[in-house]
Amino acid sequence: MTYIIREANPQDTKEISNFVSKRTGKMISPLHIENRLHFMRNNPDESLYVYEEENQILGTLGFRIRQADDAVVKFSEVSVISIEETDSSQAAADKLKSYAEQLAQEHACSGMWWITGSENHGDSRKAQQPLGFHETGYRFVKRFL
Repeated sequence: MTYIIREANPQDTKEISNFVSKRTGKMISPLHIENRLHFMRNNPDESLYVYEEENQILGTLGFRIRQADDAVVKFSEVSVISIEETDSSQAAADKLKSYAEQLAQEHACSGMWWITGSENHGDSRKAQQPLGFHETGYRFVKRFL
């Protein structure tokens, strides 16, 4: 299956709104998504990416850089990953996870925090723990150094 992972743009707001609303069960307005994208455009440390197959958004990836004022330690935070339930959803999730790791390395991050919302789906956090990460409270951390 042909796919693309790309940065979200203002033309995506309605589709992202529908996607997130369907996945969370809560209405998220396109205006809210548009405002969030506008905020991200003005903040170089935050990005939202979409995973598409056949021009349909099937997943999202929120990526954020966290660093101390001295900038000695810099971590990426993968704050949102949502996958549409399809036959290839695990493959799509794996592609988004790999992409997040690529972004972290491109930004010279010391590691990556994986923020999960698995409790919303009744899954145990242990079952959702990404390979190579270890639990540190509410975050799964994967160190590159």
